[in-house]
Amino acid sequence: MKIGITCGGIGAYASGEFLHLSARAAEEVGFNAYWMPDHVVLFADYPESRYAYANGSGQAKPQQDEAAALKFGEENPIPDPHSEFVDPVAAMAWVAAATQRIEVGSNVLILPQRNPVVLAKSLASIDSFSGGRVVLGAGIGWAREEYAAVGAPWQQRGRRADEYIGALRALWGEGGADFEGETVQLRGAYAYPKPARPGGIPILIGGESEAALRRVARAGDGWLPFNLPVEEAAQTIDHLKAMTREQGRDPEQLRIVKIIFSNAELDDLKRYREAGVTEFNLASNGELPLEKAGIEEVMAEFAERFVEPLRRL
Repeated sequence: MKIGITCGGIGAYASGEFLHLSARAAEEVGFNAYWMPDHVVLFADYPESRYAYANGSGQAKPQQDEAAALKFGEENPIPDPHSEFVDPVAAMAWVAAATQRIEVGSNVLILPQRNPVVLAKSLASIDSFSGGRVVLGAGIGWAREEYAAVGAPWQQRGRRADEYIGALRALWGEGGADFEGETVQLRGAYAYPKPARPGGIPILIGGESEAALRRVARAGDGWLPFNLPVEEAAQTIDHLKAMTREQGRDPEQLRIVKIIFSNAELDDLKRYREAGVTEFNLASNGELPLEKAGIEEVMAEFAERFVEPLRRL
């Protein structure tokens, strides 16, 4: 099994130097993907919203320093609105340029807040430059305040996400793109360069709602579950695969990438594999040092605890 890592892009871990050093170290020890989070703007309070993962991820989070940049499972996951939070697409380009093999992905980019035509061009360019290493992890987000700030309507965000996925795939296909939607209309639109991989850039869908699962079944190349307790994984994944079959698609082709923390037990990872999880994403939660030697040391420890054992599963 493969495992990627989320360790950069926020707070002290948002510098270009850290992204380069950590991505190179992750690639060197065998991580298969380097994932970037996404928020365009932050707020001190979210009076109109509730953080979707306030109840956690299905795994107890590790003890962490109070200065850790991202605190999964709290009412406000980023309590300091002054925290630096890099743009994931720009960061993916930066990381891809510094590495040779590792995939660069978003987990997850808030798709309805982006112009899909512009996004298609940006991601295809990075994919072309990197030899086919881009993965788009896409979700619909949870913060009304952020939608308002970027001028995107909150209502029907799921429907727009579906439409944007269709537009992206049309633009990444061969030749010109024709697409007819409520908010995107393309007639003989040509967008080059095309992605390097045949079939375009993989699109993995985040979220655990029934609507999110239906989106995976209809149009996703995979699923990025966060809140998926190991006891419920088999039933949920079986349900997802059944829906995918109903869409006339092969569920065994889905990439199912579960976020885990550094205190995860190998026995639980085996149970996830048996349930149908195909890959993992280690959220390091600010556990890496900032200097090169420290980053390499912790990455080597992660490799010993996760990369190598999972490779043998």
